[in-house]
Amino acid sequence: MTITNKVTLCVIGTLFGLFAILAVAEFSNNLTLLKKEMQFQAESSLHTLSVSVIPILETGDRENSEIFFSAIMSEGTQLQHVKLMWLFDGDVQTWSHQSNTHQEVPGWFMALGFLEPLTLETQVNNGWTDLATLTVSLTPDYAYLALWKFSVQFVLFTVAVMLVTALLIRLVLGRALTPISVMTEGARRIAKLDFPSPLPAPKGNELVELTAAFNDMSSQVESLFETLNEEINALRQRYLFDSPSGFHNRNFFVRQLESWLEDGDSGIVMLVNLKWLTRNSLSENGEDLNKVMRSLRQELSGVIPKTQNALIARMSKIELAILLPSVDEKQTRTILGPLIRTLNNQVISSGQSTANAFIIGITEKKENDSASSLLSRANATLQDAESTRQVFHFSVADKAYSEEQLGTKLTEVVNTEAFELMAQPIISKTTQTVQHYEVYAHLKLDNQVIPASKLISTLSRYSLSTKFDKSVINHVAAILLGDLHVPPLSINLTSSSVRNSDFLKWLVQTVKKNKLENRIFFEFSESLVSLHPKDCEVVSKALREAGLRFGIDRFGQNLNSVAYLKQLKPAFVKLEQSFLQNQQDDSNHLLLKPMVKLASTLGIDVIVSAVEYQQQLNSLADIKVDGYFGYISPPIPLLSLLNSGLENVSIRSH
Repeated sequence: MTITNKVTLCVIGTLFGLFAILAVAEFSNNLTLLKKEMQFQAESSLHTLSVSVIPILETGDRENSEIFFSAIMSEGTQLQHVKLMWLFDGDVQTWSHQSNTHQEVPGWFMALGFLEPLTLETQVNNGWTDLATLTVSLTPDYAYLALWKFSVQFVLFTVAVMLVTALLIRLVLGRALTPISVMTEGARRIAKLDFPSPLPAPKGNELVELTAAFNDMSSQVESLFETLNEEINALRQRYLFDSPSGFHNRNFFVRQLESWLEDGDSGIVMLVNLKWLTRNSLSENGEDLNKVMRSLRQELSGVIPKTQNALIARMSKIELAILLPSVDEKQTRTILGPLIRTLNNQVISSGQSTANAFIIGITEKKENDSASSLLSRANATLQDAESTRQVFHFSVADKAYSEEQLGTKLTEVVNTEAFELMAQPIISKTTQTVQHYEVYAHLKLDNQVIPASKLISTLSRYSLSTKFDKSVINHVAAILLGDLHVPPLSINLTSSSVRNSDFLKWLVQTVKKNKLENRIFFEFSESLVSLHPKDCEVVSKALREAGLRFGIDRFGQNLNSVAYLKQLKPAFVKLEQSFLQNQQDDSNHLLLKPMVKLASTLGIDVIVSAVEYQQQLNSLADIKVDGYFGYISPPIPLLSLLNSGLENVSIRSH
């Protein structure tokens, strides 16, 4: 089969599909309109007859009722049957009319059953008493006739369009395919990223070489992607892992600790001293020690919960650090049992005594903690465990509220929507204009105003995350509808919401009903992608199909494989802020460059986080970024963006 015939069949097939969809839509629309018209005709006829027949019913004149309804059921009426039951004596009169309209419509078409006779009934009343029961049935013959005429006209129009299209395609392709082979060499040069000058008019009519050239380009792009991903993974292994054991190293742990502390959410840090590893042959044979560490890493991977950003790192030869974000004291103690059993099993497997084999220091995050203060306090608890000869020692942070009190207060805050929304401008690096605003909330808890990011885990534990997200989205939608000049606004969704299919349906329907597809964006964290890739793929696909832009927050936070970008296809990514905070670290810069290049290759905008001054931006001169945000342009109250009032704004929500 020739290319012309293939293209013609493809286009005709596409047109046929489009016309089929259009036909179904139009047919359904006409069918709905005809049903509504039948309903209207039936109701109108019933009302008119019930009013007109009252004088006849009051006199009890059956002869006049026979004359009246016989005239009504004459040629031209859409009524098929009329039944009048006199309530005084139960006498029943009926009239029928057979339409000949169905003769113009094929029987098979009417047999499809798109329309059925419509029957309505009413009590005829003269104001003080019921006189009779009136029943009317409306024939669908006239509706079938209209439906048949539409179908015939549409089929004839479709056939005509396809014939004309086929002729035009063959005429145009006959001319267009003549010069196409000249483009082959140009395509090969493009595949090598060597863009040619405008090509001269080519000769020939073959497409094989052109197809191969485009395949080369596709192969190169794929190869570039894989190469960049492999480069990132190699750099991760080199700079972020302790090679002998496979644990993350101290540098990576401190980096993640600093990143977590910026969020301000609750959590725990543990230090584990593996004292038994200094005994006898293990201390003398490094290979045996590393073998134990590798085994321990595999065992601990099943003990430490896969919460967001949970992490185990090797801090020194025999010391491990464990970060457990978004957990409280009670949850931590449930983890301690399996952790201690795992360590005891490793001790026994090493042929050692479990007595005084290891110690654990545990500390809970406090307000305004830094990485150094938190690690220092964890080390102090480790020393306390050693001095008191305990397996573990727990340092609990002082809290203004108990967990139950905090849950009760947060429930009240979310139910009453006692929060203030702030807007962080995202600035274009090239134009220095606002691309969009990132929205975040401050919760009003008694006399305190607390960033919602500090309470995400508590909101999740009390099943308030999704309700909180819905409230924020409704507030943002109201502001966007209240003023059409407000730039697009972006909302960071919680993990619970992203993984909730009902929330996703509500989200898409709410945005589309209010026509905010181009004015409201959504984000979710990279750690969520790492933990729940399938859920994130479902969400990404649904958002893309609905025409909504979305992004990945804290891109590069865990420095795992970033191949997920190819599947999720976000519109933008926001770099993890530690990249900017640790600029003096050469490995940091080496990791950043291929990550940004990979995202840019896929057409994804890269936005830098936590920019405080211009010098930080200047240091990224050799890295292509599209935007930035931070206290270089501080956040503002969201309502300050609104010029008009919200009094008449109505949010349409599913």
